[in-house]
Amino acid sequence: MNEIKVGRMFLAASAMFIVWIALEILAQSIFALIAERFFLQTSEEMWRQVVDVSQWTGLNTAVNTFITVVNCTILIWLYASLRPMYGVGAKTALITSAFGIAWLFSIFASLANLGLIPPQLALLDGVIEAIELPIVMFVAASVYEGPEKEPQETE
Repeated sequence: MNEIKVGRMFLAASAMFIVWIALEILAQSIFALIAERFFLQTSEEMWRQVVDVSQWTGLNTAVNTFITVVNCTILIWLYASLRPMYGVGAKTALITSAFGIAWLFSIFASLANLGLIPPQLALLDGVIEAIELPIVMFVAASVYEGPEKEPQETE
């Protein structure tokens, strides 16, 4: 239990990345209505004011994707590292999620403090990530742990 399964870690990080993208698309569409009601524009519109993604090159997209995969790998590595202390499963996934949420909130707060993004965008995306992260951590933890093996019968 104390050894990190590197192959499973990369598999779990890949699953986490894919599920995170799917959840992001779903959450952004749901929260777009809430954001528009409270902030008079969606988070996508707020992001477009700050970053013009249409001007991105393939390199920008590749770097952004790579950073996201690295972040997923770091989070599943943290989960794997915490298993000996907190056990396997949901509790450890939630602890890892709490770390990730604090990390993301600090990044969003820093970006808002520097004036790089509007505070309402930092708040909105922070809330979205706080909902998404525990879900993707449960998925990643499940993939990391793999299917449970049936106990072998002895005659």
